[in-house]
Amino acid sequence: MTILKRLSKKKVRNFSIYALLFFTFCAKEKKTDDFIARVNDSYLTREEIASLVDTSQTDISEINFLIKEWIKNELLFQKAIDEGITDKKIYDDILLKSSRELAVSLLIEEKYKNFELDFTEKDLLNFYDENKTLFQNANQTYHLNIASFNDEDFAIKFRELAIESNWSKAVQFTSGKKSINFILSDIILEEFEIYPNEISRLANGMLNNEVSIIIKDLKNDYYVFQLVKVFKPFEIYPFELVKELVREKYIATKKSELFENFLSELYSKSQIEIKEWNSK
Repeated sequence: MTILKRLSKKKVRNFSIYALLFFTFCAKEKKTDDFIARVNDSYLTREEIASLVDTSQTDISEINFLIKEWIKNELLFQKAIDEGITDKKIYDDILLKSSRELAVSLLIEEKYKNFELDFTEKDLLNFYDENKTLFQNANQTYHLNIASFNDEDFAIKFRELAIESNWSKAVQFTSGKKSINFILSDIILEEFEIYPNEISRLANGMLNNEVSIIIKDLKNDYYVFQLVKVFKPFEIYPFELVKELVREKYIATKKSELFENFLSELYSKSQIEIKEWNSK
């Protein structure tokens, strides 16, 4: 499995499985021709799948995984109905609690929907300087450029150009070529995230900015990588390398401040009473 597939599968599955539970609960019971899967009288439509993931950018194996998850959950849900689970009081209690949590989530989403934030790079730099511990890892990490090819001769040409010129020039040379599997630049990975494993083994003995030999995996794909730097545990990443992460955390922090202000306003406008807890 490639690095790209590992990263994308983690994102798709974590995000989508919970949403599929919603579609299981709300599955269409009316017959429809535009469905991708059916369990008895319940249907999963293409539109519902498209609302979970960008189907034009998602690997077919991931879409098949989501469909199988829906079928599994729908089978269990229908069995639960047959056995009277949905008629029990505990089910109603959990449903009420879930509906309250959903309403809160939708309220928060609504508050953030039109959230706009103007900031400069100086703002990001200040945030980075004040929160440097956010931009480190407890484990050793590798700053890498990685390229994968399905043609050995093309991999050789790429490596030669990366050594003679630089990585960027080599990437420009490969633009649009069919021999490319993928090219990743300026990524930070822990050792367990790196594939093939030979990359991390070689990287531990290389100099900064050194370009590797060609590595062939079991699928006959060819890898070339450049070790930019090995970061020791808790070493702070430089700003330029994690600028996008800084931006994301800066925006998240401002959103959190917005929510806290909104919550404070609700406190000030509401009558709240807390009695002393008596454990008798």
